[in-house]
Amino acid sequence: MSSQFAAEHVAGKLPATAGLQPALPKHALAACHVGAIEVRDPSRDMSFRILTADHTGITVSNLERSLVFWRDVLGFELSHRVHQTGELAAEITGVPGAEISLAVLKGPGGHKIELLEYLAPKDRKHLDLRPCDVGSMHVAFTVDNLETVLHRIADAGWRTAGKPQTLRTGPNAGKRVIYVRDPDGTTIEFMQPPEPER
Repeated sequence: MSSQFAAEHVAGKLPATAGLQPALPKHALAACHVGAIEVRDPSRDMSFRILTADHTGITVSNLERSLVFWRDVLGFELSHRVHQTGELAAEITGVPGAEISLAVLKGPGGHKIELLEYLAPKDRKHLDLRPCDVGSMHVAFTVDNLETVLHRIADAGWRTAGKPQTLRTGPNAGKRVIYVRDPDGTTIEFMQPPEPER
């Protein structure tokens, strides 16, 4: 749910239950607070707040190769690296026998990218999901020079899904957008805002 949508609920512009099903319990309501979204369930006298988006996690086949792309090509800052195994890794992920080597990188605006290479279990799969396949997801970045980005990522082995397109309608009208994919099939969207009118 967007903060704008939640704010409209608070302001009474939308019915209390509009658009909330089935994502929320039957009696839950959402309210927008400064920097957070609170979800309340009056039937249980319980509530919680989504405070912020912390990171996007991406499972990769080769951590070092992915680090080169995110750090050296896109310019993200390496925050830290961690090795997780044993009960900790299994309980967090729900994957018995999981062993993970991961790196966290910080991007502009504070959002982080977590790259995870699973060293175990051995029966892990490599799925080539298309954007239309259920379970596929992507993260989108706004850039100031789309052509330069596309040239740099091509040199790093990423490929575009097609040609950049300019959106004609909606709140992003005027932006040029394109999906790109890495050798693992990870999808990123790049968006370039229109030039300001003079």
